[in-house]
Amino acid sequence: MRKIKAVAIAALLFISLKSVSQTTDSSNTSANVFTVVEKEARFPGGAEGWRRYLESNLNANLAAKCIKLKRGEKFAQQTVVVQFIVDKTGNVSNVSVRNPGEVHRKLGEEAVRVIKEGPRWVPAEQNNKKVIYQALQYVTFQVAVEP
Repeated sequence: MRKIKAVAIAALLFISLKSVSQTTDSSNTSANVFTVVEKEARFPGGAEGWRRYLESNLNANLAAKCIKLKRGEKFAQQTVVVQFIVDKTGNVSNVSVRNPGEVHRKLGEEAVRVIKEGPRWVPAEQNNKKVIYQALQYVTFQVAVEP
């Protein structure tokens, strides 16, 4: 029987973070949408802290259960695209999988769980005001046959 190694990749994930932020003017019912903010929302420990948090909290063993290697394959992976909001106080909400048809449901649930359970972020800022920040995070689960 071959041994399968499973990993959840968190390296370079912060680089994959994309943003769209919005702020609502109380005198106007429409929201201003920014594709670039002066200060992006950030995890309290920065990119390295975010990577460490994801690596230590994602259950990589799910990959071995959810990703099946086809006959003759030595490696396979699935990347979950997770969208979430960081509000003006740093709370994370509206966490969802953007590509549910491309990944195993349990892998999507795991990525969502870990992001939802994380600590508060440092909010994004535009024009020296805290704004709502929408982010995309790519979480890759891999399986490989150990040599």
